[in-house]
Amino acid sequence: MVEATLVLLVFFTLLLGVIDCGQVLFAHESLVERVRSAVRWGVVHPWNEKTGSEAVVNLVLYNQTEKPRGSVPTFLGLQPENIMVRHQAPSVDRPDDETLNVTIVNFRAQFFSPLLGQGIARAVVSPRAVAITAPMASRQALTSLQTNYPQP
Repeated sequence: MVEATLVLLVFFTLLLGVIDCGQVLFAHESLVERVRSAVRWGVVHPWNEKTGSEAVVNLVLYNQTEKPRGSVPTFLGLQPENIMVRHQAPSVDRPDDETLNVTIVNFRAQFFSPLLGQGIARAVVSPRAVAITAPMASRQALTSLQTNYPQP
């Protein structure tokens, strides 16, 4: 009976550890996918300095370009302060060198087991930044698409 108790204790500890690792991996991949889709939206649409970064942040937080009305929970508990949007404008020398970078910083994953969530995992798992950079669609390409394929 004592042996079974010790074996079950170790087994359930390992099982909770595997569940927590899977949950952290799922959250990280979900963040990568959400940031990737927001960057894709940002590079395909014409960039506006005033509203472009706000729309990309809202895409990451709410999966829509405008902030919803009322109190809506954000994606995985993210805050706007966790999302950094950096647009590099084209230079005179390199007019096609325009990029959009979206980075999520200081994201803390939520753990299932209380033992891992309180101390051990916080010391072992460091919050890694999720960063996606993509070149912007060139103005010539956008102009030719708009003239060749007009919106109905």
